[in-house]
Amino acid sequence: MKRRDFFKFSAVVGAVAVTGLGFENLSFAGQPPEFIPATGGGQELEARINPKTGEVELNPNIVMRNSACLGCYSSCGNRVKIDKRTGQIMRVFGNPYNPTNAEPHLAIEDPLTESYLAFSRYKDKGHQARATLCARGNATLQAHYDSYRVLVPLKRADKRGEGKWQPISWEQAVQETVEGGTPFQHLGETTPIEGLRQVYDPKTLIDPKQPDLGPKTNQLVMLGGRFDGRTVFSGRFAGAFGTRNMYTHGYS
Repeated sequence: MKRRDFFKFSAVVGAVAVTGLGFENLSFAGQPPEFIPATGGGQELEARINPKTGEVELNPNIVMRNSACLGCYSSCGNRVKIDKRTGQIMRVFGNPYNPTNAEPHLAIEDPLTESYLAFSRYKDKGHQARATLCARGNATLQAHYDSYRVLVPLKRADKRGEGKWQPISWEQAVQETVEGGTPFQHLGETTPIEGLRQVYDPKTLIDPKQPDLGPKTNQLVMLGGRFDGRTVFSGRFAGAFGTRNMYTHGYS
């Protein structure tokens, strides 16, 4: 069997299988379906679109936000579906305005209604500018609600390497980081630890015999993660503080 004949045969078999399941009368040529209730086993639709006129009727319970994905270094766009009643993220999509998600992509000047039409069948726009995310981008939803995700400062609660931590307040974290002292005295560790206040000395050399080490402010080492907006902020802090030891995950 030739390849072309094989695909033709497969299409016929598929059509017979679908109509055999009772879908032969399925048609959306008329009015589009109502919003799917959350209790019906699926998610509510974010909008209802008339496939003939392109009229967009927004679901008042859902808000869509165009953003960026931090699932990897590519920083592709994403589109987040949020339940306004609970504040919970329901799903993530690709961002139709972002060229890494869709091609051709929507122009930044296009109204938000176009982003809804980009996922519809109106004038086949769903085929032209439908945006997608990779598996890792879709998995950011699970990462966001991961039970092991760190949401508060954690302080070592036992000897180094034991892997035991206790949550502390942001106020305590800032206090101990800035002022130093003996924050692990309750664990029997009485060696003083310098805080940012003690390390901040842009005039005194770390070691006069080794001037290449620079001022004492270089004793602050900032080792961060990926390069994104948060890294820009921490880089500005490192520059203002006066340390040259600012590294991200991309450094070797």
